[in-house]
Amino acid sequence: MKPLVWLGIGLVVAWAILWLGIKMAVFAVHLLLLIGVAMIGWGLLQRRRADTPS
Repeated sequence: MKPLVWLGIGLVVAWAILWLGIKMAVFAVHLLLLIGVAMIGWGLLQRRRADTPS
């Protein structure tokens, strides 16, 4: 019975680590998306400022 308990604990720990990893990956993907959109907006704003004479 003891090996089954240790196997169960190992599976729960592996699940927790993978769940955390997936959460971090999803967060990273969304963060990169937001940074990309901000950089596109910043670039377009700078281009528009350069096109208009002051």
